[in-house]
Amino acid sequence: MANIALLLSPPFLGGSNMGMPWFRMYSEMIDDPKIGTLDDAAFRLWVEILCLACKAGNKGDTNLTVTETEWKLHCNVSVTLQKLLHAGIVTLHHNESGRETIFVNKWKTRQYQSDSSTDRVRKYRESHK
Repeated sequence: MANIALLLSPPFLGGSNMGMPWFRMYSEMIDDPKIGTLDDAAFRLWVEILCLACKAGNKGDTNLTVTETEWKLHCNVSVTLQKLLHAGIVTLHHNESGRETIFVNKWKTRQYQSDSSTDRVRKYRESHK
């Protein structure tokens, strides 16, 4: 995979990073034909859906129906969402509770669980006392 271009986190958005979720965005997306063919509105919705999926913490599932997403984003997403569905970067799926929610494809591949540096730093410091 390409180098990470941007980690979207609260400090970037003007907040603190203590316990706040973030997600990876890769520099290769600039050359991805699925992303490159999106118009501005579809690209923005895709990033907003990434934010919602990250916030939900459910491995790519936003846990939101289309109607709930429209309420959350304060706009009608139905037409623009069709572009993301057609591009194959999101799907509508029935989650564990049987609700049809928006799901980010390849979330697990792109947003793998990182190790925490806390244990490594503690062990290093202890070994150098």
